[in-house]
Amino acid sequence: MRRLSPLTRYRLRIVLMITLIWVLLGIMIETNNALAYNPVSGRYFAYFPFGNGMIQHLLITAMGPLLGGLFGGYLILFVLRDLLRRRSFANKLIVQSTIFLGLIFVLVMVVGSIQAITIGADFTETFVDVVFTWRVLRLMITWFTVVIFTLLLLDVSEKYGQGVLWKIVTGKYHQPVTEARIFMFMDLTNSTGLAESLGDEKYFRLLRSVFYVATEPVLNSEGEIYQYVGDELVLSWTVKDGLRNANCLECFFRINNEIEKQRLDFIQQFGVVPAFKAAVHMGNVVIGEIGVIKKDIVYAGDVLNSTSRIVNLSKQYGEPLLISDIVYDKLKDDHRFMFQFLDALVLRGKTIETKVYSVKILNS
Repeated sequence: MRRLSPLTRYRLRIVLMITLIWVLLGIMIETNNALAYNPVSGRYFAYFPFGNGMIQHLLITAMGPLLGGLFGGYLILFVLRDLLRRRSFANKLIVQSTIFLGLIFVLVMVVGSIQAITIGADFTETFVDVVFTWRVLRLMITWFTVVIFTLLLLDVSEKYGQGVLWKIVTGKYHQPVTEARIFMFMDLTNSTGLAESLGDEKYFRLLRSVFYVATEPVLNSEGEIYQYVGDELVLSWTVKDGLRNANCLECFFRINNEIEKQRLDFIQQFGVVPAFKAAVHMGNVVIGEIGVIKKDIVYAGDVLNSTSRIVNLSKQYGEPLLISDIVYDKLKDDHRFMFQFLDALVLRGKTIETKVYSVKILNS
């Protein structure tokens, strides 16, 4: 059986999370809607119009959020995200919300049909009595609001990066902490020449296309996109994730392979096939939440400066991928790669020598 890629697993986790939250919200909304007030007795009572009693009512009404979460979450994460990626945020929100409004209406029809069958009376009459009511209209408005909020939350989460929004919400890095992490700095080769030949606008579109193509290989390598800095892509891994299956090295070659698959498209659009030079280094960094009106999770430490300086050596040695001796010591026994010692040098701003190695993948 073929193993699911990390990207697919990540998307499925989001779909299941959306489904679970929607089902829980559905139970809460229905429980609240079932409460009514009797002005004669001066007491509140619970009224469950669907099924026989509270349990059956909640099970019937939970079918809508369950189906909506599974199908709708799949539609967002696996279909609409890619189809609408070139559209503006407002345009994407309108298109997706319109689709979901139709989906909500279909689900209301499904739940109404289940209720009509359950009652066992005249189907058409019961169906009309159950579906075409102010109560159902209120439910549709409520769920449409939930959908809009879900879409907004997904877009905000996408802006911050995988898992970052959750870390901000939970306050994981509200106080700075020290962690060991692996970093990869990727620079677009001959970026200055490309910018001059393509012009600013076309060059920007090239960067956007390249970074889009790189996203899936990064996620499939269990990496995190830390920053886009001009024409530079900064990636990060926990030590465990980065060393597992040599993800921090595999990522570079997966990105190259994905670009190669899109070779004809890049040539047709930009007249060039982009390439990267990169460096990988690891060490301790301080991680903390920073900002007031715009919050972010920021890494600080010497390891980032060193990685940046190592990638600048790529042109000097004519090698697209360089790693430090610390990374080499952890992965040197992986026979999928060929490592070559290049030099031991003191990086600018440091006093201790760093050994630098080039990396090539075998049988690629």
